[in-house]
Amino acid sequence: MNIKQMKSMVSRFRHADFSGVKDPVMRAKAQKLQAKQKGFTLLELLVVITLLAILATGALVAYDGAGDKAQSSKAANTTAVLDQGVRAYRAVTQAYPNQMDNLANPKVANAAATVSVAGNKAQIEDGFIPERLQRILGSLDLAAAASGVGGEFSDLEDYFESKFGMDEIQHVFGTGKGLNGAIGGGVEPNRAHNEGTNPPDGNNGAIETEYGDFGGGDADEPDYISILASQANKDNVTGTLDCTVGGEDITTTWWDPETESTGTADPLVINSINDALSTERCNLVLALGFGGDAAQATVDSAAGVIQAPTYSSANVNPAVNYSRYIGLFLLASGEKGDVDTTDGVNNLVAENFLPRPRLLGFIDTEGNTIDANIAAATQD
Repeated sequence: MNIKQMKSMVSRFRHADFSGVKDPVMRAKAQKLQAKQKGFTLLELLVVITLLAILATGALVAYDGAGDKAQSSKAANTTAVLDQGVRAYRAVTQAYPNQMDNLANPKVANAAATVSVAGNKAQIEDGFIPERLQRILGSLDLAAAASGVGGEFSDLEDYFESKFGMDEIQHVFGTGKGLNGAIGGGVEPNRAHNEGTNPPDGNNGAIETEYGDFGGGDADEPDYISILASQANKDNVTGTLDCTVGGEDITTTWWDPETESTGTADPLVINSINDALSTERCNLVLALGFGGDAAQATVDSAAGVIQAPTYSSANVNPAVNYSRYIGLFLLASGEKGDVDTTDGVNNLVAENFLPRPRLLGFIDTEGNTIDANIAAATQD
């Protein structure tokens, strides 16, 4: 440090505001040195350097916090705009956007889609579906559930066309990387569900199917669809109901960090996502990603959703993680009860299904709602 730099440093020190330093001893020391009219000794200069470093570190911490708040504010705004856009599209067309993303592994029970190798541990480490999302999402064997439920739900193609206005859905099969991945090219996470970007090679890659193809049995036909895993407390006694739909489990989540395996849904977490999801009722909620194909499927409408927004945070990196917003659709809700072997209570049947599916709203790729992001953006 030359003389000019030293003088500049001393000048900055004399004009610095140390009132925000929490340590009273350090704050008093700084203010005492600032009041000194004469020059500083070498020891005092070292103290000055230390104090300026402390002040700079505090500013960086404050800046970092401001960045987190800005991201939360952006996520809350994006979620609200997307939610309003999809609802407007629904109002005009009487249909939800087609070709949304299935986040489940379409052929493996209780597993998230992946662009790595099979197995939950590998999926978490690879990070295609962010860990926090895997803690709340699960899989439903859709065709098996439809068979067990009966009624209108038994014909999946007709149900989704007439109730949702949707007939197609995007999947990532196998290890996720199709022809482009096999050649050595990378697969962008947010484009992994698009068959043009990630063409299938017979076992892996993106495939677009109709809802009537679920349970077809062929290698390129899906079995599982992504849901918000559901669990409910018994009404008057201690214990849980172990929720099912047509006899098919909906309580299992893809990941539990404590066991490093699958987990079980928490009724309180589900209720925190949407208060309409009672802690004492089993609920069937589809969780589908609003990806690029879904946005492009709306372009023919005057109420089309122009683009599929991307989410990012300290925990979600669009370069390695799926980072689209997730639509939650409520299809069925059970009755309260304390016996876990009762149709209509723990096992959802035809009578539990809503006349029309209801869009509960969107969450970001960490499972945060609009309210959660607003709270994070405004906290001290």
